[in-house]
Amino acid sequence: MKTLPVTGAESQQPTLLLAADHYNRYPSELVTLYLHFSVPEQVGTRLQLAVPRVVQAESYTLPEGVPVSLPTVAESDNDLVVLIPLEERYFTPGVEYDMQIGLRLNTFYSNQYLLVEARLITDEAETLEYASLRLAVFGKGKFLQYLPELYDSDDFMSRFLMLFESFWKPINQQIEQVDNYFDADLTPPTFIPWLSAWLGMPVDESLPLDRQRTLLKSMMMLFQYRGTLKALKSYLEVYTAGEVTIIERRAANFVLGPVSVLGLDIALGRENQPNTVIIDLRLSESELTRTKYSSETYRQKMMDIVRTLVPAQVYFDVNCKFE
Repeated sequence: MKTLPVTGAESQQPTLLLAADHYNRYPSELVTLYLHFSVPEQVGTRLQLAVPRVVQAESYTLPEGVPVSLPTVAESDNDLVVLIPLEERYFTPGVEYDMQIGLRLNTFYSNQYLLVEARLITDEAETLEYASLRLAVFGKGKFLQYLPELYDSDDFMSRFLMLFESFWKPINQQIEQVDNYFDADLTPPTFIPWLSAWLGMPVDESLPLDRQRTLLKSMMMLFQYRGTLKALKSYLEVYTAGEVTIIERRAANFVLGPVSVLGLDIALGRENQPNTVIIDLRLSESELTRTKYSSETYRQKMMDIVRTLVPAQVYFDVNCKFE
């Protein structure tokens, strides 16, 4: 797979990223490494992957047009080294590529960590970029600890239990990480409406994900201060990603004399509306592009939202200005 070339200052520093599909495995299992890199401008550079000799490279998924015969494998000390020359007939300088390498863990049956290192190097063995990861290999099935000690040295029983561990591992991970489902920054997007509904303040699923998470994190404060200027302003700022100005007009009582007051919460005079809130929103035009609304439709949507956030007796109006 090939991506667009990088330009400007970014092209001066090569990129190298390394990841694996599994970081915890058992002997004889397969691990897939994912490499993302940009080709340096220097001529004669190579991509080098060093793994322990107990690991065997089984498969390669190379960028389009790159022959499978291009990678070479050599042994160095205790490592197995995979070298891929970044020749210009196959790789373009400044362009980013992705590739995958399948590794078989032919390790002995004991708990160990395997270090995998990737480098972009020159002909003079100068390292331009470096990345590494660590694979944990478990020699025995973890479920053996729940059986009598007699089975601890039984290889068949260990492998038999490994099958169940592999089946149940995704479920166990969910159980062990269940607290993340209640964290606004980590919970899956599908859980956000469910969590926000706990506080009776549903989140609009059409919002960008970062705004949904910010609203979810602020839900407790918004619920505690619901119906106040603070909550209204905070909610609209996150929801619209714009500037919010709110003008409150309280009842101005008409005073007849030094101490006498005429009517409680009664305001006399022209255009004097007590218990009124005027909301001015300064928004980016990208909001209309994102929502595919007209300016009037967007304003009406804001009116509907504000109605749920202010006391019932409050009269309000919303003005939207798109810039």
